[in-house]
Amino acid sequence: MLTGGERFMKAGRIRPLVLALLFDLDGTLLDTFDQLLRAQNEALAMFGEPPLAAEELRPLVGIPLAKQMEITRGMAGPRVAAINEEYYRRFRALVEEGVRVFPGVKETLAVMKSRPIGTMTTRRRDTADLMLRKAGIRTYFRSVVGGDEVERPKPEPDLPRFAAQALGLRPSDCAVVGDAAVDVLAGNAAGARTIAAAYGYGRRSDLLAAKPHAVIESFADLPMALAALEARANP
Repeated sequence: MLTGGERFMKAGRIRPLVLALLFDLDGTLLDTFDQLLRAQNEALAMFGEPPLAAEELRPLVGIPLAKQMEITRGMAGPRVAAINEEYYRRFRALVEEGVRVFPGVKETLAVMKSRPIGTMTTRRRDTADLMLRKAGIRTYFRSVVGGDEVERPKPEPDLPRFAAQALGLRPSDCAVVGDAAVDVLAGNAAGARTIAAAYGYGRRSDLLAAKPHAVIESFADLPMALAALEARANP
């Protein structure tokens, strides 16, 4: 029997693999860095904490705020939980004002709309849904899942596994697309294909060290990267 999501038998025929898509949001589909930085620094100020510099936050986008605080400040516990709630309140308010998409996102999603598409984001589910609606791309997504729906965050495999399940698929039937090393590591650990978005917020060296199956320099490159991955899976 063929395994790994490469091909499967149906009605006596072997059907080629067509990859579903599991997207990170911040830095991959949506250019939210200014909103993230502002919300986080306003929340920190509310608790008398000094602000984060942009260069501190940028490589940590995609990691939950609690872990960010541990990395940058050595902070943990109830105080961080309170900062996180204030951060989410402020971030949602900023999202309500509008969200920018990266160049080529809307046009490329329209081309790929026949594929199953879902999210694989650290954002809470309700916030992720709001972000997609404000960006005008919610209609392309068959499922929206958030980091609050799994026990362990990226780079553990829980989120891509859950996201694939939400589409009724196995991780091996999916391609994870993200701009951070944790996206690639999570997708690889789950058994999915992984595509690194080199135009996003993550460091290129970190992305490559995570060993993605493909790298794209712009969102418009995604269909070609998918075609190459599927060609290798469907000899």
